[in-house]
Amino acid sequence: MEREAGHHHQAGEVEAEAAHGHEHHHAGYRKHRVPRTIRERERRKSSGLVWALVILCTLLAVGVIVAGATVFAVYLIYKPKMPYLLVTDARLERLDYGQSGTILDLQVALTIQAENTNSKADATFSGVNLAVGFHGADVALLRAGTFAVARRSAVPLRYQITSVGRQLSPDGMQYMNGALGARVVPLDLFGKARTTWKVGIFASLQFWTRISCRFLFNYPGNGTAMPYDCRSKSP
Repeated sequence: MEREAGHHHQAGEVEAEAAHGHEHHHAGYRKHRVPRTIRERERRKSSGLVWALVILCTLLAVGVIVAGATVFAVYLIYKPKMPYLLVTDARLERLDYGQSGTILDLQVALTIQAENTNSKADATFSGVNLAVGFHGADVALLRAGTFAVARRSAVPLRYQITSVGRQLSPDGMQYMNGALGARVVPLDLFGKARTTWKVGIFASLQFWTRISCRFLFNYPGNGTAMPYDCRSKSP
Protein backbone atom coordinates (compact mmCIF):
# COMPACT_ATOMS: atom_id res chain seq x y z
CA MET A 1 0.00 0.00 0.00
CA GLU A 2 2.78 2.38 0.85
CA ARG A 3 4.44 1.55 -2.46
CA GLU A 4 1.25 2.17 -4.35
CA ALA A 5 0.71 5.38 -2.44
CA GLY A 6 4.25 6.43 -3.22
CA HIS A 7 3.72 5.53 -6.86
CA HIS A 8 0.51 7.49 -7.02
CA HIS A 9 2.19 10.36 -5.27
CA GLN A 10 5.02 10.41 -7.81
CA ALA A 11 2.57 10.11 -10.69
CA GLY A 12 0.66 13.04 -9.24
CA GLU A 13 3.83 15.05 -9.10
CA VAL A 14 4.61 14.23 -12.76
CA GLU A 15 1.11 15.14 -13.79
CA ALA A 16 1.35 18.35 -11.82
CA GLU A 17 4.67 19.18 -13.39
CA ALA A 18 3.30 18.37 -16.86
CA ALA A 19 0.28 20.50 -16.22
CA HIS A 20 2.48 23.28 -14.94
CA GLY A 21 4.72 23.02 -18.03
CA HIS A 22 1.63 23.05 -20.27
CA GLU A 23 0.35 26.17 -18.53
CA HIS A 24 3.82 27.76 -18.80
CA HIS A 25 3.88 27.00 -22.54
CA HIS A 26 0.48 28.61 -23.06
CA ALA A 27 1.52 31.59 -20.95
CA GLY A 28 4.64 32.06 -23.09
CA TYR A 29 2.55 31.79 -26.25
CA ARG A 30 0.13 34.39 -24.95
CA LYS A 31 3.04 36.59 -24.00
CA HIS A 32 4.60 36.59 -27.54
CA ARG A 33 1.38 36.60 -29.55
CA VAL A 34 0.63 40.05 -31.12
CA PRO A 35 -2.92 41.17 -30.48
CA ARG A 36 -5.14 41.07 -33.54
CA THR A 37 -6.04 44.76 -33.30
CA ILE A 38 -2.37 45.80 -33.57
CA ARG A 39 -1.83 43.58 -36.62
CA GLU A 40 -4.87 45.01 -38.31
CA ARG A 41 -3.73 48.52 -37.49
CA GLU A 42 -0.32 47.85 -39.06
CA ARG A 43 -1.96 46.34 -42.14
CA ARG A 44 -4.17 49.40 -42.54
CA LYS A 45 -1.18 51.72 -42.11
CA SER A 46 0.84 49.82 -44.73
CA SER A 47 -2.11 49.83 -47.13
CA GLY A 48 -2.54 53.58 -46.63
CA LEU A 49 1.12 54.24 -47.51
CA VAL A 50 0.82 52.16 -50.68
CA TRP A 51 -2.27 54.07 -51.78
CA ALA A 52 -0.58 57.39 -50.99
CA LEU A 53 2.38 56.42 -53.19
CA VAL A 54 0.04 55.32 -55.98
CA ILE A 55 -1.85 58.62 -55.85
CA LEU A 56 1.40 60.63 -55.76
CA CYS A 57 2.80 58.79 -58.78
CA THR A 58 -0.47 59.27 -60.65
CA LEU A 59 -0.45 63.02 -59.93
CA LEU A 60 3.17 63.29 -61.08
CA ALA A 61 2.40 61.43 -64.30
CA VAL A 62 -0.62 63.65 -64.99
CA GLY A 63 1.49 66.76 -64.26
CA VAL A 64 4.19 65.66 -66.71
CA ILE A 65 1.59 64.96 -69.40
CA VAL A 66 -0.12 68.32 -68.87
CA ALA A 67 3.23 70.18 -68.90
CA GLY A 68 4.29 68.42 -72.10
CA ALA A 69 0.97 69.16 -73.78
CA THR A 70 1.22 72.83 -72.73
CA VAL A 71 4.75 73.20 -74.11
CA PHE A 72 3.73 71.52 -77.36
CA ALA A 73 0.67 73.77 -77.70
CA VAL A 74 2.77 76.90 -77.04
CA TYR A 75 5.29 75.76 -79.65
CA LEU A 76 2.55 75.24 -82.24
CA ILE A 77 1.04 78.65 -81.53
CA TYR A 78 4.22 80.74 -81.31
CA LYS A 79 6.71 78.64 -83.31
CA PRO A 80 9.70 80.31 -81.59
CA LYS A 81 12.83 80.96 -83.62
CA MET A 82 16.28 81.93 -82.42
CA PRO A 83 17.24 85.58 -83.04
CA TYR A 84 20.66 85.87 -84.68
CA LEU A 85 23.34 88.20 -86.07
CA LEU A 86 23.86 88.48 -89.81
CA VAL A 87 26.67 90.30 -91.66
CA THR A 88 25.15 92.18 -94.60
CA ASP A 89 28.13 94.26 -95.71
CA ALA A 90 31.91 94.01 -95.29
CA ARG A 91 34.54 96.13 -97.01
CA LEU A 92 38.27 96.58 -96.47
CA GLU A 93 38.75 100.28 -97.13
CA ARG A 94 42.42 100.74 -96.22
CA LEU A 95 45.42 98.69 -95.19
CA ASP A 96 48.86 100.16 -94.58
CA TYR A 97 51.35 97.53 -93.54
CA GLY A 98 54.96 98.20 -92.61
CA GLN A 99 57.75 95.75 -93.37
CA SER A 100 58.59 95.75 -89.66
CA GLY A 101 55.45 93.66 -89.13
CA THR A 102 53.19 96.47 -87.93
CA ILE A 103 49.70 97.26 -89.23
CA LEU A 104 50.07 101.02 -89.57
CA ASP A 105 46.45 101.67 -90.54
CA LEU A 106 43.54 99.27 -91.01
CA GLN A 107 40.03 100.50 -91.86
CA VAL A 108 37.06 98.20 -92.33
CA ALA A 109 33.38 99.04 -92.84
CA LEU A 110 31.16 96.34 -91.38
CA THR A 111 27.36 96.14 -91.09
CA ILE A 112 25.84 93.48 -88.84
CA GLN A 113 22.09 93.07 -88.56
CA ALA A 114 20.38 91.76 -85.43
CA GLU A 115 17.54 89.67 -86.87
CA ASN A 116 14.32 88.64 -85.13
CA THR A 117 12.16 86.43 -87.35
CA ASN A 118 9.62 85.59 -84.64
CA SER A 119 6.11 86.61 -85.65
CA LYS A 120 4.67 86.86 -82.12
CA ALA A 121 7.55 87.95 -79.88
CA ASP A 122 9.93 90.89 -79.60
CA ALA A 123 13.59 90.13 -78.84
CA THR A 124 16.37 91.80 -76.91
CA PHE A 125 20.08 91.65 -77.71
CA SER A 126 22.63 92.32 -74.98
CA GLY A 127 26.29 91.66 -74.25
CA VAL A 128 27.30 92.07 -77.90
CA ASN A 129 31.04 91.41 -77.82
CA LEU A 130 32.77 90.83 -81.16
CA ALA A 131 36.33 91.02 -82.48
CA VAL A 132 38.04 91.34 -85.83
CA GLY A 133 41.23 89.32 -86.09
CA PHE A 134 44.04 88.53 -88.47
CA HIS A 135 45.78 85.16 -88.23
CA GLY A 136 44.91 84.73 -84.56
CA ALA A 137 45.67 88.32 -83.51
CA ASP A 138 42.83 90.67 -82.51
CA VAL A 139 43.03 93.93 -84.45
CA ALA A 140 39.73 95.52 -83.31
CA LEU A 141 36.97 94.98 -80.73
CA LEU A 142 33.29 95.64 -81.51
CA ARG A 143 30.68 96.13 -78.80
CA ALA A 144 27.08 97.29 -78.50
CA GLY A 145 24.73 98.03 -75.61
CA THR A 146 21.39 96.40 -74.93
CA PHE A 147 18.76 97.02 -77.62
CA ALA A 148 15.39 95.62 -78.65
CA VAL A 149 14.33 94.19 -82.00
CA ALA A 150 10.63 94.10 -82.78
CA ARG A 151 8.99 90.97 -84.16
CA ARG A 152 9.74 90.25 -87.82
CA SER A 153 12.29 93.03 -88.07
CA ALA A 154 16.03 93.76 -87.89
CA VAL A 155 18.30 96.40 -86.38
CA PRO A 156 21.54 97.22 -88.26
CA LEU A 157 24.79 97.72 -86.35
CA ARG A 158 27.20 99.72 -88.46
CA TYR A 159 30.87 99.67 -87.48
CA GLN A 160 33.62 101.81 -88.94
CA ILE A 161 36.66 99.91 -87.71
CA THR A 162 40.05 101.56 -87.38
CA SER A 163 43.13 99.80 -86.07
CA VAL A 164 46.56 101.43 -85.80
CA GLY A 165 49.92 100.12 -84.63
CA ARG A 166 49.10 96.42 -84.30
CA GLN A 167 52.34 94.42 -84.20
CA LEU A 168 52.13 90.98 -85.81
CA SER A 169 54.07 87.89 -84.82
CA PRO A 170 56.75 86.51 -87.18
CA ASP A 171 54.25 83.94 -88.39
CA GLY A 172 51.62 86.65 -88.86
CA MET A 173 54.10 88.79 -90.83
CA GLN A 174 54.77 85.93 -93.20
CA TYR A 175 51.05 85.30 -93.56
CA MET A 176 50.37 88.99 -94.33
CA ASN A 177 53.11 89.13 -96.97
CA GLY A 178 51.61 86.07 -98.66
CA ALA A 179 48.08 87.56 -98.53
CA LEU A 180 49.17 90.87 -100.06
CA GLY A 181 51.09 89.02 -102.75
CA ALA A 182 47.96 87.02 -103.60
CA ARG A 183 45.84 90.20 -103.43
CA VAL A 184 43.44 88.44 -101.02
CA VAL A 185 43.48 89.58 -97.38
CA PRO A 186 41.65 87.36 -94.88
CA LEU A 187 40.03 88.83 -91.75
CA ASP A 188 38.10 86.92 -89.12
CA LEU A 189 34.98 87.99 -87.24
CA PHE A 190 34.09 86.15 -84.05
CA GLY A 191 32.26 86.71 -80.79
CA LYS A 192 28.86 86.34 -79.16
CA ALA A 193 25.70 88.12 -77.99
CA ARG A 194 22.90 87.24 -75.59
CA THR A 195 19.37 87.02 -77.00
CA THR A 196 16.19 87.11 -74.92
CA TRP A 197 12.57 86.81 -76.00
CA LYS A 198 9.27 85.67 -74.51
CA VAL A 199 7.03 82.84 -75.61
CA GLY A 200 3.57 83.97 -74.54
CA ILE A 201 3.20 84.44 -70.80
CA PHE A 202 4.79 81.13 -69.94
CA ALA A 203 8.51 81.55 -70.36
CA SER A 204 11.30 83.96 -71.16
CA LEU A 205 13.88 82.25 -73.35
CA GLN A 206 17.52 83.28 -73.20
CA PHE A 207 20.40 81.95 -75.30
CA TRP A 208 23.88 82.95 -76.39
CA THR A 209 24.27 83.29 -80.14
CA ARG A 210 27.84 82.91 -81.46
CA ILE A 211 29.39 84.04 -84.70
CA SER A 212 32.61 82.90 -86.40
CA CYS A 213 33.34 83.82 -90.02
CA ARG A 214 36.29 84.49 -92.31
CA PHE A 215 36.14 87.18 -94.96
CA LEU A 216 38.41 87.23 -98.02
CA PHE A 217 38.88 90.82 -99.22
CA ASN A 218 40.09 91.80 -102.68
CA TYR A 219 43.01 93.98 -101.68
CA PRO A 220 44.84 95.76 -103.13
CA GLY A 221 41.73 96.32 -105.23
CA ASN A 222 38.21 97.47 -104.52
CA GLY A 223 38.24 95.97 -101.00
CA THR A 224 35.01 94.03 -101.40
CA ALA A 225 34.61 90.66 -99.75
CA MET A 226 34.11 87.53 -101.75
CA PRO A 227 30.59 86.02 -101.55
CA TYR A 228 29.87 84.92 -98.01
CA ASP A 229 27.09 83.79 -95.69
CA CYS A 230 28.01 84.90 -92.21
CA ARG A 231 25.42 84.49 -89.47
CA SER A 232 25.51 83.52 -85.82
CA LYS A 233 24.24 80.24 -84.41
CA SER A 234 22.70 79.33 -81.09
CA PRO A 235 23.13 75.97 -79.34
